[in-house]
Amino acid sequence: MPPRQERATKLLVLCVDRDDDVGTKAMVKTPVVGREECAKIASSLAIADPEEADANAIFAAIKLHDDIMRKGYVSEVAVVAGSFEGGVEADQKLRRELLQIKDVYNADGVILVTDGAEDKEVLPILQGIMPVVSVKRVVIKHSAGVEETYEVLGRYLRMLVYDPRYSKFFLGVPGVVIFAWGLLAFLGRITEATTISLGIMGIAFMIRGFNLDKHAMSLTHMKPSGYVRLFSALAAILSITAGFFQGFAKIGTMPEFTFVTVDPGLFFKYGPAVFGEFLFESLNTLWTGLGLFFGGGFLVGLIRRRRFAVLRSTVALVALAFMYLPVQQFSLILRGVGNTFALLSMLLMGLAAIFVVITLVYQHVREGRTDNLR
Repeated sequence: MPPRQERATKLLVLCVDRDDDVGTKAMVKTPVVGREECAKIASSLAIADPEEADANAIFAAIKLHDDIMRKGYVSEVAVVAGSFEGGVEADQKLRRELLQIKDVYNADGVILVTDGAEDKEVLPILQGIMPVVSVKRVVIKHSAGVEETYEVLGRYLRMLVYDPRYSKFFLGVPGVVIFAWGLLAFLGRITEATTISLGIMGIAFMIRGFNLDKHAMSLTHMKPSGYVRLFSALAAILSITAGFFQGFAKIGTMPEFTFVTVDPGLFFKYGPAVFGEFLFESLNTLWTGLGLFFGGGFLVGLIRRRRFAVLRSTVALVALAFMYLPVQQFSLILRGVGNTFALLSMLLMGLAAIFVVITLVYQHVREGRTDNLR
């Protein structure tokens, strides 16, 4: 006979509100444990926002709690909430509240009740604290009629208007663009209005696309190595940008550059000289920026005691140093005053030096791994 499996007799029916609608809309502080308390916050949330799916999920958790109680299980129902900001802040708050509930009611198993929107984010956190024996997804039923479809669409449109998480992007950015356009159009600056409006939209898309706003907020929580990396990256960007401007300023005074801009057909005649002048003029500043970037990686590796990162940055710095003279000689060749033999000699010597450095680094890493195995 197959072995008899023991079932969990002390269960916790848990409803998770990851974006903290119960806190922002019903003004309720979580965690909440107990049938009566959960019923109160579900009612408060439903009154505050009758179309809120989390209210239905809480009622569903209460109903499931009553059902399993009738089947002879010892059960409790609870509600936990994350953060309005979402992301790491929400997950950390959920973990803290789950640990608080575990101290009060240490269940043999948890039944997760959710609206199904963020199961993948919640389950790993919950499974690291309590065993999950079941997941119940609550789906609100809608009619397939056209009227119900318009109601659902109107619900999401209201969300874009009144929910600060979405309204600042879908209303705030277009509002700034329209205001800038109207002001500049009133001043007779139609061309500038188009350029500035496109610039505002581009900046907004970059901020949202790369999560620059969240990264900016996380600057106050960075480790010392993070500030070193930030400084080296910003210094590298500024130095490289200055190098480009320096090069463009130099070639702007060349007659060859004027010839190419007037007649692009002369590019193959004057283009190499223009590019060589640009490269020669900006080389020092560009190499300084790259050195700052790799040097920052070297320091971060030292601070965090990551030997492989230190060695990798060392190889990059050595390669950068040995590439300086060949690149400089290449720019001189483009200008018509360089020496091809000198360029080839420098490349071969640089390649040999980099090969020696990489060999030494590889042996060092291999010896370190052997020592760890011992």
